[in-house]
Amino acid sequence: MDCPKCRQDSLAEFGQVEGVEIDFCSRCKGIWFDAGELAFYVETAEDVPDMQAAIGAGRPSGLVCPRCSHELVETHYVPDEPLLIDVCPACQGIFLDKGEVPRIESLAARHGGLERVVATVRSLERKGYVILGGNISK
Repeated sequence: MDCPKCRQDSLAEFGQVEGVEIDFCSRCKGIWFDAGELAFYVETAEDVPDMQAAIGAGRPSGLVCPRCSHELVETHYVPDEPLLIDVCPACQGIFLDKGEVPRIESLAARHGGLERVVATVRSLERKGYVILGGNISK
C-alpha cells in the first residue's frame, strides 16, 4: 500500500498490536489506522472525539488516502491541542506520523475518561442492563 507521506509502496501490515492490525511505513515510520481502529487501540468511543467537526475544521493536507485515494485533511485530534493528524473525509481512516501515537494515547487518556464511562454504560444498556445510582451525561 502506498504511504500517504512517502508516496511509495512502503505501508505494509506490521501485525496485530492491542487487537488492531497495524499498517506501518518502513520508511517514515508513520502508521495508518482504518476507521474504528484508533478508537479500539486507545480505548475511546470514537477515533476522533468529534470526527465531523474535526474534518470540517481541517484543511487539505496534500496527502492521499492509501485506502480510497481521497485527499486527507489535516486537523486537530482534540480542539485547543496542538497535535495535528491526517484524516480521510471519505473512509475516515487516520494517518499518524512517527511519534504521534504516544501523544494520542496521552490526549485520549486526558480527554476520553468520561467518554469511556459513557460508552460502557450505553453498551450495557443496549444489552438490557439497568444502571442504578446516578446520572452520567456527556
